[in-house]
Amino acid sequence: MADYLPGPDADYQAWVTNFVTYANANLAALGLVAADMTPVTTGQTAFNSGFSAHIAA
Repeated sequence: MADYLPGPDADYQAWVTNFVTYANANLAALGLVAADMTPVTTGQTAFNSGFSAHIAA
């Protein structure tokens, strides 16, 4: 089965941003509550910080 997450970091970052935006806008329809997104957004923030540091290096 093909992986649905894009491989290059910049593409992955864009995919996660889109996912978080969509999920937050459609919480009820997805059967989620805001607290369900906390680990996702925490991971997104950590990735974005690390990726920015990587690019700067």
